[in-house]
Amino acid sequence: MSDRSPFPTLDHLAAQIDPRSSWTGYLIAAGALLSIGLALTEPSASDGFDLPARLVFWLAHVSSALVLFELAQIYLGRIALFERLPPLALIVLVGVMGALLFAIFNLLVLDRVVFLTGGLMDPEPLSFYGLLEELRDSGTKSVLFWVLLNSPRLIIIAQQTDTDVIDQRPTPDAEQVPEDAANQSVNAGGPLLDLLSRLPRRIGTDIVAISADLHYLRVYTTAGEALILMSFGRAVEALSVIPGQRVHRSHWVALAHVLSLDSDGDRVLCRLKTGVELPVSRTYRTRLRAGLATWDEQRLLQAAQKMSAVPDAT
Repeated sequence: MSDRSPFPTLDHLAAQIDPRSSWTGYLIAAGALLSIGLALTEPSASDGFDLPARLVFWLAHVSSALVLFELAQIYLGRIALFERLPPLALIVLVGVMGALLFAIFNLLVLDRVVFLTGGLMDPEPLSFYGLLEELRDSGTKSVLFWVLLNSPRLIIIAQQTDTDVIDQRPTPDAEQVPEDAANQSVNAGGPLLDLLSRLPRRIGTDIVAISADLHYLRVYTTAGEALILMSFGRAVEALSVIPGQRVHRSHWVALAHVLSLDSDGDRVLCRLKTGVELPVSRTYRTRLRAGLATWDEQRLLQAAQKMSAVPDAT
């Protein structure tokens, strides 16, 4: 009997919004809980609103803030200068930028909408002074909220580093780097080395696949997996020296570690030799199959060349 779920699409959607494993789901859950909490406690910003109006008010403010903070995180994470910062420093910097963006958005949009629909609050004036007033009221709280929101994953990243410090056993890094990457890493320059340096030593550097979770990145190797703070686009660029392909807007796989492509209804799953399964979107299916065929041909050619190079014992 098949272990596959009869509702793979629903299962995939549930996995995408599961706050225990998905950053998107985590943001949705945190935003909903915070909005409900603020609606129930009646802060001064929503004085005069009944409960349903307060809930809508805070959902609009919290959700817009989270979107702006995430956009700031993704944007700054793609800039090499900022990406090299320690994770906590980058999160704080994003918090400051996000607080500024939210203050501007609140001043230009949210305050006006509330005033026009209910007339229950006077919007701040459209001026530099009005912006300073917004930042005074919400800036520090916004930065603190973003840092606290990211703190569980920052702790996970820090614990990975602490494990490496405690475990001083030598790691044969040179042997764990894929042969293709080792031959070209010098020409690749900093991006690949930067990516590999972020990985805990315990999982090695033989990368099997990477998966994006907004501004976080989960890296799978032959020895395990780890969570790092790095943009998916920069990671794919760094891995360009390794034969691999994107199979989805959020997933990349190394061709050498692909075991099979399995169909599950309308879905196609890329099964890796480590047991990891990743969805293959329609956009990338033909290209992936062609890439795997080319990869197999290259491996057969290399094997044939090695056999022909062996002297005949007879």
